[in-house]
Amino acid sequence: MKCRRQVDSKIYSSNLGAWRSIYAKEGLRGVFFGWSPTFVGYSFQGAGKYGFYEIFKYQYGEKLFPNANKTVVYLGASASAEFLADIALCPFEAIKVRMQTTLPPFAGSLREGWSKVVSKEGYGG
Repeated sequence: MKCRRQVDSKIYSSNLGAWRSIYAKEGLRGVFFGWSPTFVGYSFQGAGKYGFYEIFKYQYGEKLFPNANKTVVYLGASASAEFLADIALCPFEAIKVRMQTTLPPFAGSLREGWSKVVSKEGYGG
């Protein structure tokens, strides 16, 4: 719904109206269409964010800047981890947006969307 409203702001007058309209036209599947790339993408982002944070916190705090202010080390580790975690999220968000905003839908599932992107654009997308 959010992606559809961003593409065409006149398509729905409110969020509630959007939910009703999508449900009436496409059923429950339409309301949750694109959930799988969102779920997988945010899972990778979350795992990457917390995993990389611990790695960077150790590397920055113990190896590179052992006498630095810990707050600065933690902020640097957090920013570095977020940067890499967002890279993990981006391909899945791109597939979700394509699925939700193109007519006919770009793909019916994450697997189909991933295959189409890789076959047409390569792994670099």
